[in-house]
Amino acid sequence: MKKRLFLIDGNSLINRAFYALPPLTNASGDPTNAVYGLTMMLFRLREDYDPDQILVTFDMSGPTFRHEKYDEYKANRKGMPDDLRPQIPLMKKVLDVLDIAHVEKQGYEADDLIGTISKQGEAEGFEVCIVTGDRDAFQLVSDQTTVLFTKRGITETESINEETLLKEYGVTPGQVLELKGLMGDSSDNIPGVPGVGEKTALKLLASYENIDGVYEHISELKGKLKERLVEFKDQAYLSRDLATIKRDVAIEVDLNKQAEVNYGDVHELFQHLGFKTLLDRLPEISGDKTKYTESWDLSYGQFSTDPDTFWSQLNKASEVYSSASDLHKSLLMAFDDNLWVLTNDEVDHNQRALREALASKKLYCHNGKVILHLLGSAKEEVSVFFDLEVALYCLNPEQLWDFAAIASHFEEASTTLNESELEYEVAFLRLLQTIAPKVQKSLEKDDLLSLYEDIELPLIPLLAMMEYNGIVVDPEKLQEISRDLEETLAKLTEEIYQEAEEEFNINSPKQLGVILFDKLGLPVLKRTKTGPSTSADVLEELSHHKIVQNVLEFRQVAKLKSTYADALGELISPKTKRIHTTFNQTVTATGRLSSTHPNLQNIPVRTAEGRRIREAFVASSNHVLLGADYSQIELRLLAHLSQDETLLKAFRSGQDIHAQTAAEVFGKNIDDVSSEDRNAAKAINFGIVYGISSFGLAKGINLTRTQAQEYIDSYFHRYPGVKTYLDRSVEMGTEKGYVETLFKRRRYLPGLKSRNYAARNFAARTAMNSPIQGSAADIIKLAMLNVDKALKKADLTTKLLLQVHDELVFEVPEKEIETAAEIIRKEMENVVSLDVPLLVEVVHGLNWRDMQAFEFKE
Repeated sequence: MKKRLFLIDGNSLINRAFYALPPLTNASGDPTNAVYGLTMMLFRLREDYDPDQILVTFDMSGPTFRHEKYDEYKANRKGMPDDLRPQIPLMKKVLDVLDIAHVEKQGYEADDLIGTISKQGEAEGFEVCIVTGDRDAFQLVSDQTTVLFTKRGITETESINEETLLKEYGVTPGQVLELKGLMGDSSDNIPGVPGVGEKTALKLLASYENIDGVYEHISELKGKLKERLVEFKDQAYLSRDLATIKRDVAIEVDLNKQAEVNYGDVHELFQHLGFKTLLDRLPEISGDKTKYTESWDLSYGQFSTDPDTFWSQLNKASEVYSSASDLHKSLLMAFDDNLWVLTNDEVDHNQRALREALASKKLYCHNGKVILHLLGSAKEEVSVFFDLEVALYCLNPEQLWDFAAIASHFEEASTTLNESELEYEVAFLRLLQTIAPKVQKSLEKDDLLSLYEDIELPLIPLLAMMEYNGIVVDPEKLQEISRDLEETLAKLTEEIYQEAEEEFNINSPKQLGVILFDKLGLPVLKRTKTGPSTSADVLEELSHHKIVQNVLEFRQVAKLKSTYADALGELISPKTKRIHTTFNQTVTATGRLSSTHPNLQNIPVRTAEGRRIREAFVASSNHVLLGADYSQIELRLLAHLSQDETLLKAFRSGQDIHAQTAAEVFGKNIDDVSSEDRNAAKAINFGIVYGISSFGLAKGINLTRTQAQEYIDSYFHRYPGVKTYLDRSVEMGTEKGYVETLFKRRRYLPGLKSRNYAARNFAARTAMNSPIQGSAADIIKLAMLNVDKALKKADLTTKLLLQVHDELVFEVPEKEIETAAEIIRKEMENVVSLDVPLLVEVVHGLNWRDMQAFEFKE
């Protein structure tokens, strides 16, 4: 079998990757999207083709021999984008650590080097494959050489050999440069013969084979074509010379050199570049895994073979390290340098004994909430002393903290083990034992210890308890809602068919597009690869048309039915008759909790149909549901953080903040503010928190962009402290590399130093809103802890069931309602001292929809 040589046109592919991928940066703010794209291509080539040798060629800056022949060669080429230029040396670093040779030579282009090396490869018996997005390389195709042509981006490729070149492009390899000589090439500013396009050039070559043949038979041609060919004969030959790839550049390349890769260096560089997904793939391209450090003790005992020793050692231990393996349905426990594996069944049979043994010990976990559930510790007999996942989340919430990243960050050995192997789990637990003290020191160094110890760590058992509690859901009510939604869908379907004057698949974007744009003649606002877009934002702009209104409502109702009315019933526990969602503590970048399986934070409440879903969430017998919701907490935090006197005064006086803003921005007396004014001011208030642009505001409240900018300018004129605070947040984020909340939670923002405007602008908006959103998240978490503690102190059995954004939902025995409501409101409103009051709205009812304001006794 022949050896395979892959030659990559570095400049061609890195350019394609740059424009194909969205802006990406590493933690230092360096642009990396082009490097990432080309590196992904290298990995794909390794995995798909298993080449024996890979070389990458690059252009060098400065003129080439072609410029000496023709001054205007490539004269119309734009300069390299600012965010691409620094990625060229980064790419070469990647190639160096992967021990992939890269070649460049002053005065020549990457094509010429590929031409020379491919000729050498053929002579040495290699099967050559050229990877490029430049059709010029087609002239190098032979019985030994193919071109892997990147047609679109870097993922869609076409293999070109002699047969496909003739079939798809109508030329032989030798005719590629003849074609360029006749028709030219605008991208390289090769002139060709004016007026001779591709179609004409192909006809000429089909008849006369090459340019020499054309001019030998010039008398057979007539008219303008003949005149142009005669007039621009020298230019045709010059153009052919310019398109001809040189194959005799004076370079020396060892095609039989074996790569020697130090995967420690690769991991270090990929970690620096932020190539998280590629870190896991490194062992797959490693020829010699022994070069990658492995120093973990992977021995372990199994509970089933020696339970007496397990219990003896556990009872003597003061510290226990534990992690759960969902894949292997096991619990791993390490103490006194011995590691044990218990199956989930063994844990179930020994839950009480395990809880009793662990109750007095320091329990170190990777995911403590999962461990508590496995141990059945809903009564909190076992406490988590250290949680690695939560601690790392505090250090950097957007870092992918996998094995390799953790090991690299804390300068420990990593592993080449596959994640599906039990030994991988063993190594991870050994890593936890080793780095726990280092993580603690990092939290101290970054002033994050209080966030971790006072908020996140104590939240773990509370979230476990909330998941254990669940919430009662009425399956019959869900079925009733589903039937009603089905009737609504049928009615909407009929109305849509009437408007369209025919039946079609409303769920098909293609068929819907035909109806809206071809048949009804609605304007096409956006296109996709398959035709006019029918996305939600497009339909919103066309929603003044009745059929579009109905389609939008149809989609909303259909989603409610499938996602909630139909799906929630399947998630009701047959044992408890409740739904037990999972609260994710380490997912969002802002510190907010999220909810999955099912997502109870995403039930739509702005429409009557959406609110009906909440009607199925009910209180158990002799109980009521009680909701406590912070009122405008983010705007109150904006007032506190910005110290804007006008905003502080408005909240301290108890005024309607949106009406007050409308009066300030629109220059009206507050009594003259209309509902439209108030709605516009509300959009501005919340938009300012999220760094809204004039474009976003205009779209949100149906203004011109000029009007929206005038509103924003007027807002900042009336609230100058807000403008100063937002600008200062961006400045501090740029200076420090991060912004932080009232409780020191950090949000790292490398994008603030990006050369890419879009990435930099996004990071600036994030710098503005993260301290506000994050502080709100911290406050609601602290409130959960304080309320839970106060309820227990009062010896109440009221249970916290859900946290949904700024709202807490409790299940309260009817006899405790007065006391519980007082405690909940007091603890939530006094959780932190701000320069404006925190207000909590308390409601109660038998289901989550029909809740009335609770009347407190003054």
